[in-house]
Amino acid sequence: MKCRKWKRVLGLLLAAILICAVLTGCSKNSAGENGQGIEGGKDAQGGEESARGRFLEEELSVGGKFDYVLDMRRLEDGSLRLVASAGVNHAVWELSDDGENNLNKLYDFPEELRTSAAGAVQRAALSPDGQIMCVFTEFAADNFNSMLYLIDKEGKANQIPFELPELEEDKNWPEDEDVSNEVDQLRFPVNEQVVLQDRNGTIFQIAAADGSVIHEYKMDSIMYPSEMFAMGDTLIVQSGDRMVLYDMETGEQKQAEETLSSEGAKSGTYRGMDTLDGGESIYCLSSGGLYHYKFGGSVLEQLIDGSMNTLGTPEFYPMAMAMIDEQNLMVAAQGDSGTEGMVLYKYTYSADAPVRPDKELKIYSLYDDGAIREMINRFRKKHSEVNVNYQVALSEDNGMTVSDVLKTLTTEIMAGNGPDVLMLDGMPVQTYIEKGVLRDLSPLLKETGGSYFENIINAYQDEQGRLCAVPSRFFIPMIQAGSRYYSPGEDFNDFMERKDTMVNMRPANVVAKFWYTCGAAWQQEDGTLDEEKVTEFLVKLKNGYGEYDSNIEDYDREDLTLFAGDFELIEGNWNTNFGLCGHKSYGLEGAINERVTDGCVDLMPGQAEHVFVPSMVFGISNKSSQTELAEEFVKYLLSPNEAQDILTRENGFPVEEGSFRRAIDGHEYEKEQNIITAHLHDGDTIEYMDAPTPEEEITRMTELVESLTTPSLQDDVIKEAVVEQGVKALKGEISPEEGAAAILQKVNIYLAE
Repeated sequence: MKCRKWKRVLGLLLAAILICAVLTGCSKNSAGENGQGIEGGKDAQGGEESARGRFLEEELSVGGKFDYVLDMRRLEDGSLRLVASAGVNHAVWELSDDGENNLNKLYDFPEELRTSAAGAVQRAALSPDGQIMCVFTEFAADNFNSMLYLIDKEGKANQIPFELPELEEDKNWPEDEDVSNEVDQLRFPVNEQVVLQDRNGTIFQIAAADGSVIHEYKMDSIMYPSEMFAMGDTLIVQSGDRMVLYDMETGEQKQAEETLSSEGAKSGTYRGMDTLDGGESIYCLSSGGLYHYKFGGSVLEQLIDGSMNTLGTPEFYPMAMAMIDEQNLMVAAQGDSGTEGMVLYKYTYSADAPVRPDKELKIYSLYDDGAIREMINRFRKKHSEVNVNYQVALSEDNGMTVSDVLKTLTTEIMAGNGPDVLMLDGMPVQTYIEKGVLRDLSPLLKETGGSYFENIINAYQDEQGRLCAVPSRFFIPMIQAGSRYYSPGEDFNDFMERKDTMVNMRPANVVAKFWYTCGAAWQQEDGTLDEEKVTEFLVKLKNGYGEYDSNIEDYDREDLTLFAGDFELIEGNWNTNFGLCGHKSYGLEGAINERVTDGCVDLMPGQAEHVFVPSMVFGISNKSSQTELAEEFVKYLLSPNEAQDILTRENGFPVEEGSFRRAIDGHEYEKEQNIITAHLHDGDTIEYMDAPTPEEEITRMTELVESLTTPSLQDDVIKEAVVEQGVKALKGEISPEEGAAAILQKVNIYLAE
């Protein structure tokens, strides 16, 4: 019997937030934040409305009762039901109506529907009267068989005689994957009928009692359904920004609802729908928030602004939604990086809450950062009176460069119109400190209750002892390799004398990674770059890189983490693996070291020594009008047992000592250790165990962190110039000397500005 990894399309939703290209125009009431409904707008004179009324978010505890919600629905009798899984079993839960929001289990699925080697329940949908249609996927010897079961209101299951057609051959399925036709989506809109979609993209409307097909909806070649909903007698099918509606009475396509389609495309794909009036109107959930639409109408009314709560965060992925009534919404979602399993959110309309919070905190970063959005969302929950306005300078649409936005930012800050909090990653931190742009944060550290790595937290302390910028996380540039290609403690010069150390590596990746361990050695006292050091960097890098292989594929987005090259090293595609280390997997690290001869993990060589990369670096503007709020936000980012403990591999290790230990000690595996088997492309496997990290390894890592003394250079204008010219030098398009001269020319112009 062959095993298979079930693939879930759980893409991160990007919030449809209008990003200011420059800080001018960052008003408290932009069009993208208000929509057309309850939550926003200005009066006729352009001033702020005094109107009140807003949905407030509440996170309900599920107490670890389940780890996955398949469906949630308000039934005909007014009760709220959930179908959820916990381990190998599925069960039906009901939310109490006593105001306490307690979850009570009604019954478990029958024994024949438990997860086992024979199969598992993959989909389930609730009917208005509390029946459940579920898809049980049977694991056969060389394929998978989807079977329908109807569970009645007493919890008894009967198989429904419905068979899917064969999988169509023209779908370009992967050659190395055994594929069978399966049910991708399932809805139970009325008590007698079920709607399901198979992997061919075909939608079947069938009788719940006997599986007979009532209507079959064939999509065209470019209309593969990404989401499907059935509201009243209307079937709604989405594919990207396209939306097609069908009449489920006749099976015929309905007239297009242009407002629903066009306005919906701006707010993000709809991930949930419900109705309170039999399908005459619908409530739609997306990353933009909650919307209400009456069929045949011309207005998509925004009821909840996603940018002001969890709905708009990239990590938020709703699994099910249910309107309790016009003023109460329930959403079941996957937990974020700091939460296990599922989370229930309740949104309740409050007539007394201001349309927008009374206070506004402006936070600014060069790039959109999902971790920052998560921190903002958690901060909002603690400070519901605050509207946190996250402003992102660079996007694919605005055509701005780093240099452009930094010029504008400096001008706006000095004029008193800039943000309150700056995320300084990629910005010239030292320049801002020297110009007196940033407040001293050292008093805040005494108020957080944390104990920090002083060498990291004080990375930007000036000669007067002021701490005007603080990294809340950090990376360690590290290398992993066997003794043939690297010796522990080897310096930059010796490493670059070796041959084939960087074979098959992408030039942009190589230059960007060594920028971190070398750039910090280039800056002179006057802020300019040492041309001799830059030239030496490119000469030695070219020598170590060797001849460029034009068959190496370039990617638009490079992953600079050490983790990204683990399997390249295991499979022998790379001879060394180096990059930014921001998390610890002791079991995997040991397994890799066993695969390479005398494998080791060490600090990555560079022209600078003992380098660390500050991450999520924050500063507070001296011109801030919300100083106390800004300080509260920065303190939250540094808080142990809260923000510091939310593990984000992409953003590095926490700077607080206790949180750092919890990030690497493997405490989550104390009760249950996991054996991981990874399948390699050549058919081989590698096996390792996720288990608590040995105390000696924790000590070694802690001492290594304490030895780091040199923060990497933070300035993406310089970095972009180095990568651009460095790639040309590694590809042999220009000489290292020409590359260094081009870097100096561009950087000197930038510094002069």
